[in-house]
Amino acid sequence: MKQLLRDRLPKPAVILENRYLTWLKPWLGHPRLWHMHRGSVSLGIAIGAVTGLIPGPIQILMAILIAIPLRANVLAAVAGTFVTNPLTFIPLYMLAFSMGTLVTGESISALAPPNLSVPWSAPWEIIPIMWDWLVSLGPSLVVGLGILAALLASIGYFGTMAVWRLIVTRAWRTRHTRKRW
Repeated sequence: MKQLLRDRLPKPAVILENRYLTWLKPWLGHPRLWHMHRGSVSLGIAIGAVTGLIPGPIQILMAILIAIPLRANVLAAVAGTFVTNPLTFIPLYMLAFSMGTLVTGESISALAPPNLSVPWSAPWEIIPIMWDWLVSLGPSLVVGLGILAALLASIGYFGTMAVWRLIVTRAWRTRHTRKRW
């Protein structure tokens, strides 16, 4: 598995030579940030799952900035942010809101989506409408996002550890049986 990932993922030198990332070169140069180790990859996936719940375009940047001091695998952290995408974003936020209402005891009636009857000539008017709707969800959404982030991080971390161990054990057994014959 490690070899498959090494062959498919971009090399750290190529990433560090990107002109937009030169300002991060002193921090991104540490070898542990790129090492394919079970612990660093699992931590990277967990970081990516948490930062993936941040609304807006700063998910990947936040994942990188958190992975650097924790010495987690940067590419795994970036990949982990894709737990939220255009297909999963709304269901995950609805799940977070539902979990938050269970904890806070608020009513679930605020989950009804806003009226988005905005003409196509003014699509930028959707942003304030959506923002107002998100703010109206209040503490239930914040509490639910915290619970969901902890849940996704745990599943990502321990799931990656288990799958990695399973693959390594299977590879070891295959190698071991070949040596006998």
